[in-house]
Amino acid sequence: MNTEPLRIVFMGCPDFAIPSLKILSEDPEFKIVAVYCMPDRPKGRGKKPSPTPVKTFATEHDYVVQTPATFRNSPAEIEALKAFSPDYIVVVAYGLILPQAILDIPRIAAINLHASILPEFRGPSPIHQAILAGKSKTGNTVMLMSKGMDEGDILSVAEMPINDSDDFAALHDRLSTSGAILLAQTLKDYATGNIQATPQQHDKATYTSKITPQTARINWNMPATVVNNLIRAMSPFPGAWFEDDNERIKVFKALTVVDPHQDLPPGSVLSQDLNEGICVECGQSTVIKLLELQRAGKSRLVCADFLRGCKLKSAHLTSETNHNV
Repeated sequence: MNTEPLRIVFMGCPDFAIPSLKILSEDPEFKIVAVYCMPDRPKGRGKKPSPTPVKTFATEHDYVVQTPATFRNSPAEIEALKAFSPDYIVVVAYGLILPQAILDIPRIAAINLHASILPEFRGPSPIHQAILAGKSKTGNTVMLMSKGMDEGDILSVAEMPINDSDDFAALHDRLSTSGAILLAQTLKDYATGNIQATPQQHDKATYTSKITPQTARINWNMPATVVNNLIRAMSPFPGAWFEDDNERIKVFKALTVVDPHQDLPPGSVLSQDLNEGICVECGQSTVIKLLELQRAGKSRLVCADFLRGCKLKSAHLTSETNHNV
């Protein structure tokens, strides 16, 4: 029986990947032989090159860190990865497309942790999209990697409920923690032959796209529940927003309320005082109450504190057609 730890080349970048790297690094059944991240990128007002969260963690724990910009047409990078002799390549929110030459390197497999119940919500923003779509549950999938985006055979799935109060940050953190546990156990089970891969139902696949500032713009023509889903999905980043007299106002928390008004156009500001808060008419005669807001360049505030500093200038907030749903 092989008692040597499984050799892992770990690939990931954002905070979501850190619990997975941490749990693998602390388990004696695994040995992290290298950590791959995206190159440092300019960040902040000074545009100073900054490492990814995973690179920071890996450097603090003295792992070998590699930051190739691409693997395509890069035989030297491919040979460098081969030299680590991995049993597994483990990918968690990495961001680079891996060519087949990379997928063929590990002795056992290249494995990916994805934050949805595949084949639903393939692509870069599954957590955002699950909230946007008003789903009552989501989960994590561990799969074998293939050339297609999130199309590999499934090894394991763990479901998770989405609470009405969940925003992106809350759901992200729960999925990140539970996904790490699922990943570690799946790697062990697959290495010992205790689980078999199951092909995805590709005809049921849905896809996500990158989140942009325009994605986060509030469309008041939508029902209040849809607007609230957008606010939750974009909190804390990039933050759902609307324009008030050419000033961008972000909203991080809201509540749908019973509408005592009828036949008012969406975007109508119904109230903005310390007792009633800021209430805005939405589509289908529904109303949303804005609970936490932020002016450009200012701090995020609860509604009462926001109103003590200023009030909205517009009696009617405009909407543009966007891709909120």
